[in-house]
Amino acid sequence: MNSTPPDPDATESIDPSNAVLTGIGASPGITTGTAPTIRSVDQFSAVRPGDVLVCHTTDPAWTPLFGMAAAVITETGGVLSHAAIVAREYRIPAVVGITDALTRIRPGTRLLVDGTHGTVHQDPRNPGGAPP
Repeated sequence: MNSTPPDPDATESIDPSNAVLTGIGASPGITTGTAPTIRSVDQFSAVRPGDVLVCHTTDPAWTPLFGMAAAVITETGGVLSHAAIVAREYRIPAVVGITDALTRIRPGTRLLVDGTHGTVHQDPRNPGGAPP
């Protein structure tokens, strides 16, 4: 048995005390992707095609990211929020209203986003959080 403690950089994931995050399913669909956590427009360059955009909220300045994102997760909003409406227009899943998503989801975590049911899980096919 390995008694070496895990390297925190190698085990990026959803905080284990909150293994399933629940919000409002705002745009239907299920997808997976790696999650950069974006706090401001200054960090837009960190988003890559197929990423799951995790942020506090969105406004029209964030719209170009929806063309690259596989899904969107926000800390605020409802079914009529900017993130929800634009996600539906781009036909990508969105879960909004997840309290403290920016602190509960560690950057680089591979996520399974269910915009139909409003849930976010760590991607079960990649339990360690590292890219496949």
